[in-house]
Amino acid sequence: MTPPYLKPGDKIGIVSTARKITLEELQPAVDCFRNEGFEIVFGKNLFKVENQFSGTDDERAEDLQLMLDDFEIKAILCARGGYGTVRIIDKLNFTEFQKNPKWICGFSDVTVLHSHIERNFGIETIHSIMPVQLQKLGGESEAAKTLIN
Repeated sequence: MTPPYLKPGDKIGIVSTARKITLEELQPAVDCFRNEGFEIVFGKNLFKVENQFSGTDDERAEDLQLMLDDFEIKAILCARGGYGTVRIIDKLNFTEFQKNPKWICGFSDVTVLHSHIERNFGIETIHSIMPVQLQKLGGESEAAKTLIN
């Protein structure tokens, strides 16, 4: 199953299922997506710090779960990779996500989500750059354009 393609005005959620991140690191991506007409929604625990993680396992799982369940969110971008998604995969419930599929985007540690979603639900996801990379690449890069188009 293919989730609906994004269009200007859609809401894109940003969470960190693994390593911690700052607003400064995300700002180039946020600017890029907003310039393309998308509304950005941050996970409520996105900027928390728990050792190298973006919050505790429960907080990271909560952020992703809220985005998976929100019918207004059309894509979920994982802010960065690292290690941590495998620690929360068993805490997630994909019932609402199956009713309302959306794009899950990222690579590295996020691969556990891609694999789980494809194997169990047959829903397409996108193995892609993550918002943290746009700090170096810039919003005009080919990678940024292909992610949002």
